[in-house]
Amino acid sequence: MHTAQTLLLLASLGYLLFGVYRAVKFAGSTAEPTYPPPKLQLDDAEQPHDVFGELASTLEADADADERYLAGKGGDGRGSKRPVAGKLIITAVSVWALVLLPYVVPGLGRLRVLHPAPVVTRDGPAPAVAGGPLPSASVGEAKLPGATYDQQDRAKELDAPLPDPRGPIAQSNNKSATKLRIGPAVEEKKPPRSIDDPSGKALDKFFAKLVRVENKEPGAQARILYFGDSIVASDFVTGKLRRMLQDRFGDAGHGYAIVANAWPGWFHIDVARKASAEWGVSTCVGPYAKDGLYGLGCASFTAHHAGVWSEIATADKGRWGRSASRFEIEYLEQPDGGSFKVFIDGDERETVSTASDHTAVAYHTVKVVAGPHRMRIEASDKKPVRLFGMRMERDNPGVILSAMGITGARARFLDKQDDDHFATILKAAKPDLVCLAFGSNEVTDGLMYPMDKYRETLTLVMAQIEKAVPDASLMLVAPPDMASKNPTQGYSRAVVPIIVKNQHQLAKERGWALWDQYRAMGGAGSMWSWIQAGLGSHDMFHPTGQGGNQLGRWEYLALMEAFEKYKAAHR
Repeated sequence: MHTAQTLLLLASLGYLLFGVYRAVKFAGSTAEPTYPPPKLQLDDAEQPHDVFGELASTLEADADADERYLAGKGGDGRGSKRPVAGKLIITAVSVWALVLLPYVVPGLGRLRVLHPAPVVTRDGPAPAVAGGPLPSASVGEAKLPGATYDQQDRAKELDAPLPDPRGPIAQSNNKSATKLRIGPAVEEKKPPRSIDDPSGKALDKFFAKLVRVENKEPGAQARILYFGDSIVASDFVTGKLRRMLQDRFGDAGHGYAIVANAWPGWFHIDVARKASAEWGVSTCVGPYAKDGLYGLGCASFTAHHAGVWSEIATADKGRWGRSASRFEIEYLEQPDGGSFKVFIDGDERETVSTASDHTAVAYHTVKVVAGPHRMRIEASDKKPVRLFGMRMERDNPGVILSAMGITGARARFLDKQDDDHFATILKAAKPDLVCLAFGSNEVTDGLMYPMDKYRETLTLVMAQIEKAVPDASLMLVAPPDMASKNPTQGYSRAVVPIIVKNQHQLAKERGWALWDQYRAMGGAGSMWSWIQAGLGSHDMFHPTGQGGNQLGRWEYLALMEAFEKYKAAHR
């Protein structure tokens, strides 16, 4: 687009926006907002929007796309009831007159703005693919945003006292154990929202393993794979859930973590992690790996010279994650692959070669005497060393929860993995429960991404997981509420309940369980209240550490409520 075209288009859009502002500001209206006027002024300068490492394209998404859709198609009745002001009509007509003028006046053809040039790549014009990559994404490798530092202190945000300590009423259950070796019911508080499971058996496989763990059977470990977006990448919700499960059933290890912070906001509590900044990185949100191989955490890391390193260690703060019995490294075997050294507690243990005549994911296990340990991996030559992540586990009965947060991701981005590779890494993780906690970024897409396409792509990912791990229980986790500054929307993004409704329908159709964070919080408008209470971030959809504490606790209570029902049914 030429400079003159750009200036004309910007001037036209500016005029239109000014007209909209004037029309809305001065149009008479008797409509009452759904909620009282906000008590909190959300000044963007008060808190950086990238506190969770969210993609700029996500944070700057069109905030009223859902309202425009609902205003045109009925929606749920929360749209504005104001008549269109005459000034708005005049402004729109004026703008279109300016835009169309170059098409009717000879000599002004260069100012035409309705025929933008196609986006061209090395391979020719880029196709417009529904559900395709983000606009800034490309195939290749990026530099890390910086070195990865130990962030154990972030756990203090999770442990901070809740502003509102009120909780559900405790429920008593005094039934005793029976000859089936089903353990006695454990008294827990009632969650604000139970697990939705129309089939009544979606979680049976996971609960059967939990019974064995609760009985402390040798080798019994319940593994949870918890995929999600930046809310999971922060590990507040999953961290609280992990802690509570391990308090009750035993700590069997921290689980999986990516090699380095592919996104600035990625961190886990109750584990020590560090890495140098020299890793090249490709992720399933871009830049993409040409071969579609990303490992379990949807991030691939490559060292191109000796000395590039990463560390993972047991926690030295708090009372969780203080011991490990083994480490497992997930890496790529490839032709002309390099080697990496493994150090345990500062001592060099061995050198592992990644060279092979084929390309495939591989695993290297390092066993240690149970206790506090630190493992460091370091590239040892100039040949490429490609790693995905590391697991840290223990040999005793207990629960392992691996949180795979992918900042900026939609559930459909999991399908950017090579299908065979995705199936292999899922099987290797040996999950007893797989959770998909996506939806917040889909909300920012608005309904410009059609719901039938959303259902189609989410169904595809669900089917891939079902096929890869048929012996695992499966659960969707609906997104939390997302706040809006618009009172005509009830200070809540109207697309959230639409996304949640579709997730409920798919879970029912495919026999998955679902835990509804949106309704557990209180539904529409709840995130606005959470922000005022210090439980929600000023970006209007991430929970703070305190909010994550609450959501993780509620999800634990919902799981345990369903677990006790399972035990009662199998006595």
